[in-house]
Amino acid sequence: MVLPPKHLLSKSSYLRSLQCSKSLYLYKFHYNKRDPLPEALKVRFQKGHDIGALAREKFPGGINCQPPQPWDYRNSILQTQELIEKKFPVIYEAAFQFNRVLAAVDILVLGKEGYCAMEVKSSLKISESYLKDAALQYFVIAKSGLPLSDFYFLHLNKPVDEALQYHEDIFCKTQVTDYCREQLPITSEKVDAALKVISAKQAPEVSVGEHCLKPYLCDFYGYCHSDANLQGNQNELPF
Repeated sequence: MVLPPKHLLSKSSYLRSLQCSKSLYLYKFHYNKRDPLPEALKVRFQKGHDIGALAREKFPGGINCQPPQPWDYRNSILQTQELIEKKFPVIYEAAFQFNRVLAAVDILVLGKEGYCAMEVKSSLKISESYLKDAALQYFVIAKSGLPLSDFYFLHLNKPVDEALQYHEDIFCKTQVTDYCREQLPITSEKVDAALKVISAKQAPEVSVGEHCLKPYLCDFYGYCHSDANLQGNQNELPF
């Protein structure tokens, strides 16, 4: 198999584009302008990785397609294709690409009606951002040629202790298949818009505002709110 081209957009950069197109452009072309990662966020990321490892214990024996480097999923995409062709029952970090947009799903499980995708979340509730995340993944997987039987979130139904010991009942499933299917045309439009931002020769003009904080604190907050970059900005933050 021939290696696919490197992706231009991932699910994380896609979600970034929904919050702010300027943030997407800065992330792609001025990565070193980002604010330092807060320690609390590092702890949250680590907890997410640990919860993901626990979730895999519910579906043992899988092959992990995660690449050594997060920016190069090309071999992971080929490995995923090969495993699907062989009808391998459980795949971790199954990678797909369509129109240079990448999606890697946490757990892919083969059932009687085909493959089911599961995205693991270390939270008790499903947020709007999580739903948009799932819609993008479903879009890429479907467009790449794999019809999914279902798409679920596998998330916590109770707080877990610091030891993160595995118990059968700490996870519950929330199906979002119908939502993802309904969102296909909208997701397609938003993907095209994000790719257009990346192909532009300069960053889009976006004033600072509440979107700098919602749904997440933007990691270019310091850059966009510096004195130099606020000059001439008529839309000051309303707080």
